[in-house]
Amino acid sequence: MALLARGVEYDRARILDAAARARVRKKYSHAIDLYRQVLFVEPRNGELHAKLAPLLAETGQEFDAWQSYRGVARTCLRDGHTDKALAVYREAASRLPREVQAWEATARLLHRSGRRTEALETLHEASRNFRSRRLRPQAIHLLRRARELDAWHFDIVRELAKLLAASRQRTEARRLLDGLVEHVAGTRLRRVRAAQLRLMPGPVAFWRWLRQAARRNAPEPKSRPHPVISIHAARRR
Repeated sequence: MALLARGVEYDRARILDAAARARVRKKYSHAIDLYRQVLFVEPRNGELHAKLAPLLAETGQEFDAWQSYRGVARTCLRDGHTDKALAVYREAASRLPREVQAWEATARLLHRSGRRTEALETLHEASRNFRSRRLRPQAIHLLRRARELDAWHFDIVRELAKLLAASRQRTEARRLLDGLVEHVAGTRLRRVRAAQLRLMPGPVAFWRWLRQAARRNAPEPKSRPHPVISIHAARRR
């Protein structure tokens, strides 16, 4: 029997048993106190941090919860368990949707594992948690990170331009829309032209939008069939 502090006996098994019972009874604050007693002695115990992190998130202690989640994920990575680390980061992002680092860590690990599309979707999904005026800078940051994976993804560029315009960063928004024009066609091009008109109303933008809108009902040009040339005919030439 060791001493946890002056005059306080430390019985690891008893404390963990009591913490587990408190967690089942949803007495989260008490369970957190008990787990922290053991972590005081074993600060790098990843198994305990994995039990503690969701309790911290549940009680609104987001900063401490992220520290525990990150510690567990890093331990998994150090031991070569990439899939486990990814699961930890995903749980952190789910329980802490306003923790930018949790989303970035998830996307970074997905990209490192060769899953670029999933990484892109993760950052795009994350940005939707930060659309209020106060949190808009975080959304812009996440969409900019997404552009590092796919510079001209239609939805990401369009949403980023919209947020930049709302944040009085109209020059960058205009440049994004101007660049996006070179990468889209059809319905998407019409939507970009409409966005340009809203951003910078004027005769030039109006004419571009009108010209593109007029093409909506125009018949699609028929493609000319390629002549079929037999192998023997080609050889005679």
